[in-house]
Amino acid sequence: MKFFITILVLLAGCLPAIAQSPVTNKKTDTAKQKYMLQYDPGVLRVKGNSLPIGIVSISEKGQRSQTKGFLNGTDNWSKYKIDVDSGSYSGGKIKIKGSGNGYKKGDSLTVTVYTKKWFLGGRGKLLFSQKIPYDYETKISVLTTGNFSKAPGDHVQFGVRTYYDNKMFIDKWAPAKKNLKDFAFKFNGVHISKSKGDLKIDNDPTKISNDKIKLIASLIKNAAITDTLNVLLDYVASYQCNILSNGAGHDLNVTAAIHHDSIINAQLLTIQVSDAATHKIYNYWVNTNGGSITILSKGADGSGGLNGLDGLAGSQGSPGAVSIDTETTTNADGTTTTTTNTVTGPGGDGGNGQDGGNGQDGDAGGDGGNIIVNYSPAVTPFLSLIKVVSAAGSGGSGGNGGRGGMGGSGGFGNPNGNAGSNGLDGRGGFDGHDGRQGTVTFTMVGSVN
Repeated sequence: MKFFITILVLLAGCLPAIAQSPVTNKKTDTAKQKYMLQYDPGVLRVKGNSLPIGIVSISEKGQRSQTKGFLNGTDNWSKYKIDVDSGSYSGGKIKIKGSGNGYKKGDSLTVTVYTKKWFLGGRGKLLFSQKIPYDYETKISVLTTGNFSKAPGDHVQFGVRTYYDNKMFIDKWAPAKKNLKDFAFKFNGVHISKSKGDLKIDNDPTKISNDKIKLIASLIKNAAITDTLNVLLDYVASYQCNILSNGAGHDLNVTAAIHHDSIINAQLLTIQVSDAATHKIYNYWVNTNGGSITILSKGADGSGGLNGLDGLAGSQGSPGAVSIDTETTTNADGTTTTTTNTVTGPGGDGGNGQDGGNGQDGDAGGDGGNIIVNYSPAVTPFLSLIKVVSAAGSGGSGGNGGRGGMGGSGGFGNPNGNAGSNGLDGRGGFDGHDGRQGTVTFTMVGSVN
């Protein structure tokens, strides 16, 4: 989820804040020159923000000039050298670095302005020094994204709104580890989801007190600034209890009863699923007005067979042997003539290709688990809300047969050798058979009153 920061300015106007310090210099041309520092009141003065500033210069005769940028003046910043004790200056803005993570109420950063050596008759002369107060946090509020499901196992998107002394605020949203590092949390019935970084309601309703979950957030800088999120659960959800197996499906024993919850004034199905293989117990509370549950025990799908190996190609036939025959004859005039003949023998035959390997058969799918549902008579009108499925695993697909190797080509010769035969393709493996569904039994226990 992307990280969004919202800043709301609740000010009557946007008049620039003014920090003013008269400077008296010994030289007559700047003896009564005054300077004022102004900054943008619409920017929060907190660590990490860039604060636009400007300098106003007023001469002895009341002539006024101001810097370019934030103040839209004509004066160049090259006249001035700016030092910031808890930040840095560049291009008409102060980058606020802060001083640690302490609470900033009553604290400030200091901006010191000097002349450049070649301006205003000075040589790095101090013009003025001014403190700019930090904004500080006054309260926080835990936020959620409007309507959300209020049942065990559900996720809740949440964030924290931080209010400052100037009535501005910033919203920061989960994931918590990335965007909510400035806050500490205490949990009751909820926890931070490892997968999403948001809030997740605990899965087991029997461990949640009075149908209510609670999140307490506090500002790390000042633990006295805190807020609490309280949510009353309604247990309206389409629950999924999926028990998957690496082999045969697990046998499950399910009990179902009815309970009137006076806190939320609702009829709840109290479902308990006991896994015979792992001995784990899963609890569900289902609101009969809008809720439901599906309970599944599934056998594992069979593994696919391995493919057969491809056959190796046949070797290439060897080239025919080459021989040289030299013959010398005597001519009628007594001279001799020597004739050289090159003879190439027949090429060797290519080797036959190797047969491809057979594909492996697929494994059988696992059988579905047997499920027994024991329910009280009061549950009878709500049995349609409980769906129970025993699902068999699918058989694995057979592996493909390996391809036969290519026959080797005949060797070059006179004549050329014969090419080898291609190897036979391997047989494909057979698919494994599907598993069998287990039995599902509903049994009413107890007497009807």
